[in-house]
Amino acid sequence: MNAKKYVALFLSAALLTGCGDLAGVAVFPAVSSGEPAEAVAASPQEDAVGSTEMMNAAETTGSARELTEEEVLAAYDRAVAAYEWFELNPLPCVGPVRQENGVKYQRVDYVGLYTLNDLETYLESLFSEDVIARLLDRETPAPRYRDIDGALYARPDGRPADTGKGAATAAVEREEDGSYLINVTVDLLDRDQATVTGAEFYAFPYRELNGRWVFADFALVY
Repeated sequence: MNAKKYVALFLSAALLTGCGDLAGVAVFPAVSSGEPAEAVAASPQEDAVGSTEMMNAAETTGSARELTEEEVLAAYDRAVAAYEWFELNPLPCVGPVRQENGVKYQRVDYVGLYTLNDLETYLESLFSEDVIARLLDRETPAPRYRDIDGALYARPDGRPADTGKGAATAAVEREEDGSYLINVTVDLLDRDQATVTGAEFYAFPYRELNGRWVFADFALVY
């Protein structure tokens, strides 16, 4: 992973004394549960609305104009949600279990994502080719997603979120070359999962590549 990552440990009181303009900063909820991650299917209405917005985003092409902070942060939110499908909570699945290379899969039940090509097309609106190749991992015998009989299937297993991570904030920084950095700060928690003991920092590059604004590197911060 090429994304910049820094760790700084300091007293929680020091974190509470800072102040500044929060314009253009996205705040994410604290992680507080150690239970295994579960995929929760949205209602048909929510699913359809969300999928329509998702596919519309996939059609967005880059432009020479300067992006707003809101646009960049919205792209970051979409990237986080999509990356979670691979690391945290897979897409909702239904139907009987199928086995491929000894691995259990279920058919994905998400409007707009019916085949692996549909999923790849959406990822292309968010990530660079290198990130997509890492996510789809076509060389492994047990990828997270694969086509079976022409339909998209997923391994219906996830992982719990990191209980040592708390609230996260994301802020946009414009680079001299016209690209952006999304700087993410994550609270590090004590064993009580409440006391802040320090912070962890990430920087994700957001660039225009081949006519699309995409993340050139990415990772989940929790």
